Amino acid sequence: MRRKISLQYLFIIVLSLVAFIVGSTFVVRSNLRDITELNLTNYLKIVAADYESGLDSASMIEKYAAVDQYLRITLIDENGNVLADSLSDTTENHLARPEFASLGITVIRYSETLDREMMYLAMALTDGNFLRVAIPTNSILPFLNAFIGISILIALVIAVVSGFGSFFLAKQVLEPLKQTAETLNDISLGKYIEKLPLEKTEEMNRIINEINDISKLISRSIRSLNAEKQKNDLILDHMDQGLCVLDSAGRIIMVNRFVKELFEFNEQENENKDYLFLFRDKMIQNTIRMALEEHKSSTAMFFVSDRYYSITASAVENDWNQSRSIILIFTDITLIKDLEIQKRDFFLNASHELKSPLTAIIGASDLIANGLTKDESETVDLAKRIVQEANRMNNLVVDMLNLSKYENHLLSKGDQIVDLSAVVMDVVEKLEPTAAERGIRIETKLKTIEIQAEYEHMIQLIRNLVDNSIKYGVDNGHVIVNLYSTAESFNLEIIDDGIGIPKADQSRVFERFYRVDKARSKKTGGTGLGLSIVKHICLLYRAKIELSSELGKGTKITISFPKE
Repeated sequence: MRRKISLQYLFIIVLSLVAFIVGSTFVVRSNLRDITELNLTNYLKIVAADYESGLDSASMIEKYAAVDQYLRITLIDENGNVLADSLSDTTENHLARPEFASLGITVIRYSETLDREMMYLAMALTDGNFLRVAIPTNSILPFLNAFIGISILIALVIAVVSGFGSFFLAKQVLEPLKQTAETLNDISLGKYIEKLPLEKTEEMNRIINEINDISKLISRSIRSLNAEKQKNDLILDHMDQGLCVLDSAGRIIMVNRFVKELFEFNEQENENKDYLFLFRDKMIQNTIRMALEEHKSSTAMFFVSDRYYSITASAVENDWNQSRSIILIFTDITLIKDLEIQKRDFFLNASHELKSPLTAIIGASDLIANGLTKDESETVDLAKRIVQEANRMNNLVVDMLNLSKYENHLLSKGDQIVDLSAVVMDVVEKLEPTAAERGIRIETKLKTIEIQAEYEHMIQLIRNLVDNSIKYGVDNGHVIVNLYSTAESFNLEIIDDGIGIPKADQSRVFERFYRVDKARSKKTGGTGLGLSIVKHICLLYRAKIELSSELGKGTKITISFPKE
């Protein structure tokens, strides 16, 4: 820009100098002609005075030849015959020449005799003759050429000086604009740097002060907008729901991180492209198509990467651009779906588990009520069976209630200090009679360990584990309970030499109502909820469960409570 301004300045200066030289040349040439004409008139008067004083023509021509070599003096008689001519020997009649036809008036014409342009002036003498003087017009050319040459030289000097001057002047003028442009560029990046006014340019200072005020406002607005954008991006990218916005033509104009990761969004391939490039599921496409074409909100469910999601497509008539758009909300409903499945399975299993003892109780009660028993001993046997099945139902209901409380975190951890070794001894003391009936020996190797917990929770946890080892142990076997600590955790270990758990079942033993040996569980009165209760108690205390088992050799379960 500086070069352009300098060249423009230089062009204007050169054009002005050329106009000046041309104009002054015309003026000087015109003035020189006027001076020549005045000199010619004076020559005519002087020559005429000399002639009237009696000076003969030869002497007169000789006299003025020494004065001006360009001066032509011609004397003709009244008939037009040449009496004398200082520059020519022609005898041609001159009376018809324009200068003799217009005496006293300057005439400029081409002279055939001298082969040049001449300026003529003639007058009548007192004796009837005519006197003419003439000067060639090119006699003024040397002066005129010298004037033009000097003018051109001066113009070149002025042009060179003006060129350098305009370059530095343009630099000086543009420097504040350059600094201002840099300031405005910083403003576009959200930076505000106040530019100090200059001391010498009042107009520029006024502009800079205005820019300072405007840049301060713009910078504040940019920071505010950037902060708002960052806040919105942070919120959108950390939503546990997916958000996608389509324009009225179904092109993708915005997505958050949830959608990008779920559908492997690629900015080059998907941004500002039709939604079909990103969403290949027919259910999603139909939901979006309904919102686009029928302007109705709709919801659907789809399955991606082993998880369930819902999509809600809503048509918005006036978005931030005052145009119609489609907002898609994606929600991970896997947990809800799993809970629905769990509830369904729970009710099915609970119904099945309760149906068996109820059927047995009803059957035995009908026999007794209808007097169909053979003798008193059979009646007593049926009554015992009714009590046994009722206890089984009671245990099942109690375990179901406890499991429900643990699953919904209705029981919070207590703030008392519990000695786990004392809990183990309490449980072992109560279960030893049951173990003794089958010749199972319970061995303990305990270290005093105290944790912050609810006493009843620990009773439930340890009782279910030891009871399970007794139920699925072999006759005359062993159940070992170890309690020890490591650098990171307190560990409870229950080991038995029972039937063991097949590899295929080991991942499912902590599910509700799941039994490895259904016949043995029914015989021992198990509810199938013991290990599920253990799992949820461990979740409550952030404890880790490890199961190691081999079919026919026994099982080891380790519970690790973090010391933190």
